[in-house]
Amino acid sequence: MKALYFFLAVIIAIITANFIIVSAESNLKIIYSSWMLIINSLIAAGLSVMILLKDRQSIKRDKTTIHLTFGLVFWFLANIIWGYYEIVLDIVSPVPSLADLFLLSAYGFLIYRLIITYRNLDQTTDKKVIFLIILGTGLFLMYILNLTLFLNETSSFRGLMLFVVTIAYPTLNSVLTVLALMILLEIKSERHHFIPWICELVALLSVVVGDSWFAIIVLTAFVEQIWISALLLSAHYLLIAGGLVYYLRHHIKWQSKDLVFKIVSIIRNKSSKKALLYSFVLVSFLIVVGLYSTNAFIVNDDRYFISKKASSIQLPSSSSQTSQSSSNNGEVIKEFVVGAIFPFTGSLSSTGKPIKVALEKAEYDVNKDFQDNNSPFRFNLLMADSKTSPEGSLTAIKKLHENGAKIIIGPGTSSAVSAVKEYADKNGIILISYSSTSPLLSIEGDNLFRLVPDDTHQGKIIAERMIQDGIKVIVPFWRGDIYGDGLYNSTKSEFEKIGGKVEEGVNYKPHTGNFATSLHRINFLMWNQELKKINTIVSDSIKKYGANSVGVYAVSYDEITPILIQAPLFESLGKVRWYGSDSITENHHLTKNVDSALFAMQTHFANPLYSIGSSEAEKTTELKEALEKELHEVGSITYPANGYDSYWIASLSLYKNDTLDNNNKENVTKSFREIVFETAESFNGVSGKIELNNAGDRVGGNYDFWVVNKNNNSKSYEWEIEHGFETAKQCPVGSHSSC
Repeated sequence: MKALYFFLAVIIAIITANFIIVSAESNLKIIYSSWMLIINSLIAAGLSVMILLKDRQSIKRDKTTIHLTFGLVFWFLANIIWGYYEIVLDIVSPVPSLADLFLLSAYGFLIYRLIITYRNLDQTTDKKVIFLIILGTGLFLMYILNLTLFLNETSSFRGLMLFVVTIAYPTLNSVLTVLALMILLEIKSERHHFIPWICELVALLSVVVGDSWFAIIVLTAFVEQIWISALLLSAHYLLIAGGLVYYLRHHIKWQSKDLVFKIVSIIRNKSSKKALLYSFVLVSFLIVVGLYSTNAFIVNDDRYFISKKASSIQLPSSSSQTSQSSSNNGEVIKEFVVGAIFPFTGSLSSTGKPIKVALEKAEYDVNKDFQDNNSPFRFNLLMADSKTSPEGSLTAIKKLHENGAKIIIGPGTSSAVSAVKEYADKNGIILISYSSTSPLLSIEGDNLFRLVPDDTHQGKIIAERMIQDGIKVIVPFWRGDIYGDGLYNSTKSEFEKIGGKVEEGVNYKPHTGNFATSLHRINFLMWNQELKKINTIVSDSIKKYGANSVGVYAVSYDEITPILIQAPLFESLGKVRWYGSDSITENHHLTKNVDSALFAMQTHFANPLYSIGSSEAEKTTELKEALEKELHEVGSITYPANGYDSYWIASLSLYKNDTLDNNNKENVTKSFREIVFETAESFNGVSGKIELNNAGDRVGGNYDFWVVNKNNNSKSYEWEIEHGFETAKQCPVGSHSSC
């Protein structure tokens, strides 16, 4: 086998394996990465075991193959455990975990193997070369150590263990690299030995960079590129496997009695081709089933879907806002598109699933109602992923508009609404947001409707709650976007009005991708910096006012989970009460992870959420049953109920607009807005009676406070409404009733 062809084959294998990770959607990269690490480490471990079984005579003299096999098998087992935590349980792994135990144990075997191999060489490396290698490695490790100390909090056991584990991997990898390089320099003239060691050296360099990737993230702020470390680790196993294949090819003599020889002979036998084909199909099937069972084949989060299962009538798809076709009895069917933008992925993806269920339920109910009344009107739901980012939302509204959406439900976040609002106004698109609350978006006469009150009311409610709890000083910790800044300013203003004091706090820059919410250990290190600042401010406030008078006020999305997991490392943060926002309430990642749930309970973490009041008991029950069936859990249905009602309002508005047959195209947007406004105010849905102010925002209603408690029966942690606290009904300016 020519060396050029060999290395070309290894490179192709690496590119093929890593292409699967690179081409995956952002929310699926972690799943594909885990699978590739498991599969590639299995290949390397399997080849090592094959050498161990075949080269038994040599092993009696040289035990290094045994050490290599143990090391690779331990790495394989560690990858399975990592995958179990990340894919199956979707929780943060303990520090240290069983996976760490296997990984660190593997290094003992691998380092010992390299030491023995180097000692068995006839020559010794030039001392100057050794000095330069050790010096370069030492400088690298000093930088990693300094950076890790800067990022870590080591005052607690978990923080200390996280520091030890974080620094252990690049350190041990560097030791392996130094030893491999020294061996490589000694055998460079021995081609058949040199090529496998080249593979091993490059593999070790890859894993050094992969395990030290957090340093690159800190220097570059490319936080969403954490998956690149998985590419390097995946390549590491394939490079080792390539070296083992080369060793098998050139150093092992195959005889007719050997198992591998027999397998090759069977493969060459024409009568066994069917058996080989069946075996290949079976293995492929098992791999596909494994990937499918871990949701590796979720559809592209940038695709759009027309849900037709909602209607008992098979509706033809349409790419325009309105289409016509004939039903089975010859009646003309008129179809309309109702668009929807909500987060399938990103830092608020936890709210996306219940919204999707509610919209599909509404689509079914609306079409069934029109069908039961012998109406020819049908309404198709077209959904798009906002990715919890302004850029993703703008892309979504453009594609929905291209596909005929004249009225769109969502987006859910204020930053996303702000990003699409200009496009919607310019193109005559009506937006009905089920959860956007920023006061900055309360603009009279625009095309935005919101089925929740703006945050001037939430700010007042949370401020009153803090004062009632005896809190005199709050330390804010909030997202630096239109939602976070707006809610912070409202709460600050209201809290100061009633005698409270607001410290400077920490305004953090929110990352729009998946990294900010991930449970990767590097993410914990990144959050440590903000938590250190908050801890210092809280500590100073406790000294001045006492722990019972100080509170932390957090405004965040799904990143609250890694924040609360890390918060116990900072002593002062656990001594005071915590308060949150409506975007945190019902976050299931928070309750799924024991560390974050325990901290939420310890600090009485209270989060307000707009409370719906419906007279439609039957529809409310049906919606809850649909959520329970699809998601296996039901908490607050505020946002799903708003999403459900939004679809009804959108459909009825399209129906009324078409019925009016308004041909004045210059004023169609204005008249359609008026129709939507009137439809919303006359609609009594699952979320209750809807009243809007002049800006199109909902007015009136109460807020519930949600806290985390432990279910003594299931031993799990759950969100529940806090009893013993009621908010006064809000009657803001602009209401069309006396409230």
